[in-house]
Amino acid sequence: MTLEQLIYEVRLVIRQQNLFDDDKLDDRLIKHWIHNQRALWIRNEMNKQRTVDEQIIQTLGCIPLEVADRSSCPSFLTSFTVLQTSVDIPKVIELNNSDGIIEIGPVDKIAIPFSYVNLQRARFSGNGKWNKNMIYAFRYGQRILLFSRGVRSFQKYLRYLRLRGVFENPEDVAVFTHVDGTPCYTDASDYPLNNWMWNYIRDKIIEINFKLLVAAPTDKDNDSAEKLKTQENAS
Repeated sequence: MTLEQLIYEVRLVIRQQNLFDDDKLDDRLIKHWIHNQRALWIRNEMNKQRTVDEQIIQTLGCIPLEVADRSSCPSFLTSFTVLQTSVDIPKVIELNNSDGIIEIGPVDKIAIPFSYVNLQRARFSGNGKWNKNMIYAFRYGQRILLFSRGVRSFQKYLRYLRLRGVFENPEDVAVFTHVDGTPCYTDASDYPLNNWMWNYIRDKIIEINFKLLVAAPTDKDNDSAEKLKTQENAS
């Protein structure tokens, strides 16, 4: 199902239950509720160390890379360089002990991926005899950085990166493209969500958000009175 279809289903439930005048709701607000509930449910599932379903994974197929100094301050350059993404990566799901990045590697889908580590491990990775030639990837802020302590030449040949992950807002992926130039996400794309999970998310959206809207105080009478009325009293 696309995101537009999910929004329509939420509106349909509202009309059937006469919960609220859905014409007053902006689609952007419903999208926000869907994104938030999706991120919450997926985070809870992934924290249980279960296998990640392909339906919720999105792929950034062709992220441009650039050579950068290892220093984050232009005034103090280290003369040591790394490869980093030239654009920010959308926010991924944050987990208890990791994040929603599933795989980082070359654009070749069956190529051996890089070793993805956190910043703390990156400081010591590649110092051994058997792993010094490995290419490591780590996240620093909203950028992905690549380095290898034994192989320097990879920086000359690697120009694009492929990243698979679970993102907080699937629509943020729309600005990225695959190798063939097609966008990684459009309004016509299937929303990255399991069907069974959507049933719970839809009900939770109705339960939490529309109770607040129905109970919200309003001032429909232009009588200069400071006392507000709830939706039920106003009707």
